[in-house]
Amino acid sequence: MYEAFYGLNEEPFRLSSDYRFCYGHKSYSRAKAYMQYAFERAEGFVMITGQPGTGKTTLVNELTHTLDSEEPVKIAMLVTTQMDSSDLLRMVAYHFGLTDLGQSKSEVLQQLTNMLTQNHRSGGRALLIIDEAQGLTINSLEELRLLTNLQVDNTPLIQIFLLGQEALKKLIHRPEMEQVHQRLVATCFLKPLELDETKAFVQHRLRVAGWSNRPVISEAVYPVIHKFSQGIPRRINLICSRLFLYGSIEELETIRLADSEVVIGELLSEQLLADGLVIGDEFNAVDAYEPEPNDVSETEDDLAEVDAYQPPVEMSGSEDFELIEESFPEKNAAQTPVSEPAFEVASNPSLSESEVPTLSKPLPISALNNELKEAPSQNQEVGAASPEIRTAKHSDAFRSREASEHLLTDSLHYSEEYKDKDYSLGLILLSVVAVLLIVTMVLFLISPEGFVEQVYRLKGLIDALLA
Repeated sequence: MYEAFYGLNEEPFRLSSDYRFCYGHKSYSRAKAYMQYAFERAEGFVMITGQPGTGKTTLVNELTHTLDSEEPVKIAMLVTTQMDSSDLLRMVAYHFGLTDLGQSKSEVLQQLTNMLTQNHRSGGRALLIIDEAQGLTINSLEELRLLTNLQVDNTPLIQIFLLGQEALKKLIHRPEMEQVHQRLVATCFLKPLELDETKAFVQHRLRVAGWSNRPVISEAVYPVIHKFSQGIPRRINLICSRLFLYGSIEELETIRLADSEVVIGELLSEQLLADGLVIGDEFNAVDAYEPEPNDVSETEDDLAEVDAYQPPVEMSGSEDFELIEESFPEKNAAQTPVSEPAFEVASNPSLSESEVPTLSKPLPISALNNELKEAPSQNQEVGAASPEIRTAKHSDAFRSREASEHLLTDSLHYSEEYKDKDYSLGLILLSVVAVLLIVTMVLFLISPEGFVEQVYRLKGLIDALLA
């Protein structure tokens, strides 16, 4: 009914066993691995136990489907076990394809032995699966044990899988069942699903049925399904089937927490859930939904854009200093030895140190030498004074360079001092505020009433001054 409304290929939450919908959770996969291992051993008993509805029959159906497709195996599966040992033997022979059975137990046993021997010689295997085996009697289990003694060339002719509830484990461990217990090749217990496995179980069955996220299921619904199903797959199917039926009747495109509350209330009133379950605060959660595939891709693209974004680089104090140094090649030239020192000769040696002009483009050393050589010819009166002039020019040039370096150093020191003063002033202000707060708290703790009185007096004094 609801599968047509939601566009599903088939009903995903049937209560009957269907191996096509089996979900390989941890306990299920473990039991399946044990059964496959035991089947390869081709001998003895394998016992799988678990609560009703945990998937024992589904596990066997999946295994037999796999065996049918891989190698020739004769499989007989019994579900009704409430019978004596003679009837049980006839049922086993009948499910292996023997119809014309003798009247006595010995004749039935002989026909069954002949069939198993012929099957072995033709390269086949024989597997007997007994479901609800906790209903077997002690005599019936002993009859099954005798079947495992049938051999040809030291090879067993039949292997037996026992599936049942926890009572089967107690039956096998009884003292009179010691011989059966010793023939157990493997045992496994199917556990209920955990919360995350419950969600995966529901979504797996929906996807097998062609679910395309319609209806959308709130994340808050899965804990409710897990609690009231107790993690048992058959009860999960019951709750989900009723939940989807309710959604189709109400024409819902979204299954919310409030919808699950209505369905759980109905199932509790019909006594279809386990005893002792009560409604708690699980319906106080907030609905949340998984993003659709398109939303996921858009989110990934947005994240990629964020990752690709590179914020502008902010320069620290040290980087600013390096840039300032690069703007003064004269200072760098003084720090780095060069083959020809670069400095400019002052044009007027009579200028004082405070009147030294700003340095322009450095003059090469060759030009400086030419200028010094031409100085006596340009002024014959200088004569013997030429060395003094040359010395004065050199001194003025060095003074000009030193003045520039002092200017750069002073500016940098002023910048650092300015920053230090701001930082120190901020620390002083914070310290004063902290001291005032501490004094205020101490006064208030010593005498709250006196503190309030002083506050009102101070307020009156301020009002009087403002007036």
